[in-house]
Amino acid sequence: MEKLQVSLQQKPVVELQLSKRQRPIEKNGVFFDGVQNRVASGVKPEEVGYQLAFSKQEMRKVIKEYPGKEVKKSLEHLYKKIEKQLCEEENLLQVTWLAMQDVFIRQCKSHEDIINKCYPDSGISLEFTVGDVLQYFSDIAQSH
Repeated sequence: MEKLQVSLQQKPVVELQLSKRQRPIEKNGVFFDGVQNRVASGVKPEEVGYQLAFSKQEMRKVIKEYPGKEVKKSLEHLYKKIEKQLCEEENLLQVTWLAMQDVFIRQCKSHEDIINKCYPDSGISLEFTVGDVLQYFSDIAQSH
């Protein structure tokens, strides 16, 4: 029960860590935030890809910058930053890392949903899967 309470208390910290300036795959986040903003401002999802800044070609470039190997490296860097901040509380580090995993996976799923909604039939997807992400988080946690 105590772990659950800590987890709920850590949720805002986790959201802040993965906020716009500290995301492990920041350019992906900025691109997909831009797509979401366009849709929110009234652009039809299927028309977003026709805007120069959000074309299929631009999306491919952004996605290509983050193959699985780069995502794992970024997550390792994030783990070290969190570890420094929470060095005194090992349990808190584990709970925070699990919460970050949840937030990161939700972001990845959201990005995939945007691709499917705004770029249907494009054949484009992230260069890593949720399964890959789960493995990265597990490997990083076990190695420390």
